Amino acid sequence: ELLNTMDNVKLWTFCQKIEDKYFHQWKRVNSISLAYDSLNYKPNKKERPVYDVCYVGGWANNGFNEKKKIMLEHFAEIKKLDLKCGIFINRNISLQEEADILYNSKIAINIHDAYQRALGLDLNERAFKGMGINGFVISDDIEALKEIFPTVPRARSAKNMAEIIEESLNKDLSNIKQENRQYVLSKHTYLNRVEEMLKL
Repeated sequence: ELLNTMDNVKLWTFCQKIEDKYFHQWKRVNSISLAYDSLNYKPNKKERPVYDVCYVGGWANNGFNEKKKIMLEHFAEIKKLDLKCGIFINRNISLQEEADILYNSKIAINIHDAYQRALGLDLNERAFKGMGINGFVISDDIEALKEIFPTVPRARSAKNMAEIIEESLNKDLSNIKQENRQYVLSKHTYLNRVEEMLKL
């Protein structure tokens, strides 16, 4: 209560639009989303795509171990497509290896945790990394994507994600990838986030 009376105190949260739904007793809430690390990810281009579909991440157990089941459902459907897939989970690969895998794959996929799906208020860092490096991401359906990345295909289920992957592989994605990478560099890097904070 005392903090809320102080003019120079601003309370922060990671969620988007949270002032409408939570912590209404707070005097002021500023929301800044995650972003793309444009300084440390410098991919090396290969002549040919390494994978049709790639995923780089971890199980990210939040104590309920909900995400592992979600991920396995999606990977099982993708496996049925008989594509060249690069799925790297808890592999402790370097930043350079991650950047090279993402950049040199045709499609990057993203999967969120159960709480993110339920609340729909924030995106994981993979959404920004995938768009910034690969340029074409297919994600599970998170409400926050509509505002931050409205062009990202959102899958309603594991089966739907496999369908979108199959459809997308038949398209020339090169122009879309270039536009998305430029969009991320112009609006969604951590340098952009620092600039946002300095304006407050």
